[in-house]
Amino acid sequence: MPERFQLPPPGFLKTEIINLGPVIEPKYSDAEDWGRFLPAVETTPVRYEERSLAELDRRAAAAPEIALAATEIEELLRGKRYEIISVGTRELDRNTEYPVVVIYDYDADITIEAIVDPAQRAVVQVTTSSNQPAVSAQEERRAIELVRADGHLPDNGIDVGTGLGLIIEDVDIHSPRHGHRLVDLRFGPRDLRMPAAFAIVDLSTDEVVQAGLFPKGLL
Repeated sequence: MPERFQLPPPGFLKTEIINLGPVIEPKYSDAEDWGRFLPAVETTPVRYEERSLAELDRRAAAAPEIALAATEIEELLRGKRYEIISVGTRELDRNTEYPVVVIYDYDADITIEAIVDPAQRAVVQVTTSSNQPAVSAQEERRAIELVRADGHLPDNGIDVGTGLGLIIEDVDIHSPRHGHRLVDLRFGPRDLRMPAAFAIVDLSTDEVVQAGLFPKGLL
């Protein structure tokens, strides 16, 4: 005769209240200072240079204009579709720190980094690479608007305003989208464990590559 099981087992969900003892009032505050048991340590004051965050912000705000006005940057971007992705800082040596402007060229699919000296209003160094920087807030908004204009997800009841994206790469060297600026967007109410929909957007061509709904069983 087969055994019969009950799920959950009897008493499985029963919760015992732990007795933590009496509440101490007033709070226990006369503990010994255990520091007296530690060996004395000789300390040496360290000199440091105070830095103004407002000055750093001012230099970062001026950096994009200086970078775009530089001859070498202008030649790289002439007639191209591009966007400033971010402005950070770069240390050239221990005592020299400059703003670095990261620009993405969507036509050539290259990342341009320009190190700027705001005091001299000059570009110190320019480098290009195929590395993909993290998606910017502007790019994420643009990708969401392309999905909205595509209509497939909105027509299926998806609030595309909930979209969050990250950069992905097509590793197939034979793919026409290899090296392109691809954003993987996920959509859905933030109180769900899994997203309700997805979209792959190619910002190099301003196209929605793929969009769809996740099976409801995964939510």
